[in-house]
Amino acid sequence: MHTYTIPGTYTVTQSVFNPGSCNGQDMTSIDVTVLESPLAQATFAPDPPLVNTPTTFANLSQNAVRYKWFFGDGDSLETTTLQSVQHQYNATGTFQAMLVAFNQLGCSDTTVLEVSSLIESLVDVPNAFTPLSGDENSIILVRGFGISKMRFIIWNRWGQKVFETNSTKQGWDGRVKGAVQPMDVYAYTLDVEFFDGTKTTKKGDITLIR
Repeated sequence: MHTYTIPGTYTVTQSVFNPGSCNGQDMTSIDVTVLESPLAQATFAPDPPLVNTPTTFANLSQNAVRYKWFFGDGDSLETTTLQSVQHQYNATGTFQAMLVAFNQLGCSDTTVLEVSSLIESLVDVPNAFTPLSGDENSIILVRGFGISKMRFIIWNRWGQKVFETNSTKQGWDGRVKGAVQPMDVYAYTLDVEFFDGTKTTKKGDITLIR
């Protein structure tokens, strides 16, 4: 075994001898490429935190080609660039965010950040959406901060359930069994429990625009 301390390409040669043979010597060689170790580095802002504001993480790593972020709340993200990433925490507290940087050979380095967040409970539902628009208004989503649990149900005018979800990341695209529903006013019910244990219920109308 041999440990290289300086990156570069090295030619390793092996010679063998047999004094009992006419042809008593042979030789072979290979090139060994030594890469620089990855260095994981990152910063974040804002610090101190602002109410209901996502945290922006800047990737300052070196000698790496891919990265994995662990935000300390169960969410993670993989990237292949040094571009900054944003993460919205869902509860007030301090989280151990971690960045793992990998080089071409899979060698890794890790850095850990103590990140604080400040969340005030809030929830709302838009009153209209356009399923065929192809933009951010094409899906109806529950919006809010600090939501721990929820149940969101949408009904048509005949009282038939057209959509249900327990996740703020899943919204209704206006379709039922693949078919976009007609332009109309739909009713919803929303039950929410926040991270601090408080609960609220909302009812209202959503206009589907085509």
